[in-house]
Amino acid sequence: MRKNIKLKMICTIVPILILAMALITGIAVSNSSNAIYDEVEGKMTSELNYQEESINAELDKVKGLADNIAVVVADSYTTNEWETYEKMLTDLINTNDMVLGSGLWFEPNVYDTAEEYYGPYVYKDGSDVVTTWDYSNAEYNYFEQEYYTNAKSSTEAVITDPYYDATSGIVMSSCSTPILVDGTYIGCVTVDMELTNIKDTVEAVQVGEGGTAMLTTSSGTYLGGVDAEKLENATAITADENTSLAAAGTEILANDSGSTSYTDGGKTYLLYYSTIDGVNWKLAIKMPKAEIEEPVKNLTFLIILVAVISVIVAAVIIVLQISGITKSIVKVQKFAGELAEGNFMISTLKVKGQDEIAQMSNSLNEMFDSNREVITNISHHSGEINISSGRLKESASNLKQEFTNIEDLMTGVNSDMMNSSAATEELTASVEQVNDSTDVLADEAEQSLANAKEILVRAAEVEKSARESSIKAGELTSEYQKKLSESIEQAKVVENIGEMAKIISDIAEQITLLSLNASIEAARAGEQGKGFAVVASEIGKLAGDTATAVSSIQQTIEDVQNAFEGLADNANTLLGFVTDTVSPDYDAFVKTADQYGKDAQNFSEISEKISTMSSNIQEIMSEITEAIQNIAQSTQNTADASASIMTSMEDVSDIVEDVNDMSDQQQGISDNLTSVVRRFKLETFTPESKSEETTEEKTEE
Repeated sequence: MRKNIKLKMICTIVPILILAMALITGIAVSNSSNAIYDEVEGKMTSELNYQEESINAELDKVKGLADNIAVVVADSYTTNEWETYEKMLTDLINTNDMVLGSGLWFEPNVYDTAEEYYGPYVYKDGSDVVTTWDYSNAEYNYFEQEYYTNAKSSTEAVITDPYYDATSGIVMSSCSTPILVDGTYIGCVTVDMELTNIKDTVEAVQVGEGGTAMLTTSSGTYLGGVDAEKLENATAITADENTSLAAAGTEILANDSGSTSYTDGGKTYLLYYSTIDGVNWKLAIKMPKAEIEEPVKNLTFLIILVAVISVIVAAVIIVLQISGITKSIVKVQKFAGELAEGNFMISTLKVKGQDEIAQMSNSLNEMFDSNREVITNISHHSGEINISSGRLKESASNLKQEFTNIEDLMTGVNSDMMNSSAATEELTASVEQVNDSTDVLADEAEQSLANAKEILVRAAEVEKSARESSIKAGELTSEYQKKLSESIEQAKVVENIGEMAKIISDIAEQITLLSLNASIEAARAGEQGKGFAVVASEIGKLAGDTATAVSSIQQTIEDVQNAFEGLADNANTLLGFVTDTVSPDYDAFVKTADQYGKDAQNFSEISEKISTMSSNIQEIMSEITEAIQNIAQSTQNTADASASIMTSMEDVSDIVEDVNDMSDQQQGISDNLTSVVRRFKLETFTPESKSEETTEEKTEE
């Protein structure tokens, strides 16, 4: 068993420890690698910045010389002769090793109005300084040269891309500065310089053991840091025969600063690069990756070695600790085995230390002492428990019998109360029916009273309306009789119209006779009377039409007179109907409405009496209902109390029965307890003798 515990704990702890150490090693290596790379990158950045400042310092010197010459020329070109400027440029070349030559290049006809091209150039020729005018012509046309166009499009000094001069074997470049007079461009100053110092400075860079620098133009042409053949051939980094370096060069030209990598001869190099301000040259430092990773490899080996040693030492310590723990566990196991067999005559465990096993041993010792005391007490009192159980069983049997008798009596009482409650409920239901009928009667009486009042109001309204209608009928009859008389008088006008129509008819007859006479006279007149004959004929026709119209008018007058006579007869008949029939009917209707009101008054009084009687009946029935409810409530309370008593009696009976069963169980438990106690080995006591002594003492009592 010890071997199993050791094996389990070692197989559990050691792999976790190894995993933790491996994780720590990985994290340490990763962080260390990142830190080293960050440190290298910082160092490379610092070195690039330093070299960039050194190169800019050299270039600034040349820019300063060119700017000074441009200022002098701008201030004095209208007064100074060329010889003055030639001496100035000669002194400049002799006193500055970097300067190879310098020239003044003017706009057409500015310095000399007779010369379109005026561009003298002073340069070193061996140990001498000479001046040439070979570039002041249309064949060379310096107006289109890079240095001239750069200066013309700028307000400050501009340096052209460097190039390698195979004849002299040096790398050189030109710095051109515009000559400005009141903001007007009149030409430029050029200072040609050799970049040997800058090339040597770049090639002298040494970072670590294998870190070197290289310099290229803005277009990628090598300026330093590579072999002479590449310089002589003006090789660009993007066209390098090493395709990996060419790819890195493409990345360098596309960015201002950063880092990249390439391989050469099976080795990997890291390239850290930056751009020189003003000229956009690319400065890069290459560093063998193996040199950077060497400290990481050494640190990794050291961490792994420490981790392995730590795991071995930890495993040994764990084995030793587990051995001590298993020895203590064996002692506890042996002690627990004796207790499991019931042996309480053994000695307690010896405890050393304060760890968990020591605490468990102390707990076992305390349990041992407590259990031994408990079992001893149980052995002493098991006999007493047996006797008490017998007495408890006898008492429980008697108590159960008494509760059975009480339960039978309460059952009868409860049955009688339930019968009384049922009768009370039936009476309550009958009273409620009567009360409901009374409520209905009261509601009907109230409704009849309301209807009677409404009938009384309507009867008064009908009587009033009938009286008003009767009065209006009389007034209308008188008014229409008067209007009818007036209309009959007005109809006599028609007779006058008839007389007038008769007069018109007589006039028409006379006109007809006159027309006839006129026609006869016109016929006698011959040709002179034809026109008059036509007029006489038309007058005759008009007289005939008039006679016809008069005849129609007379007929219409006769029809109107007949219509007036019929209307007068009808109106008289209608007025007679209103006077003889409608007015008496209105009087009878008024009398009927008056009687209708009196009947409604009587009906209202009877309904009010019925409503009062219904209210009295309701009050009486409410009192009866309340009394019955009180009786029913008392009966129900009594029945509920009886039921509660029955329930309680049943519960008590069940409890007594449970006590009886428990006494039986206690008797069995006492016997079992005695047999169990006999299994334990105790020093100074036997359960049988103690039980017998206890029984004898109880008998004597």
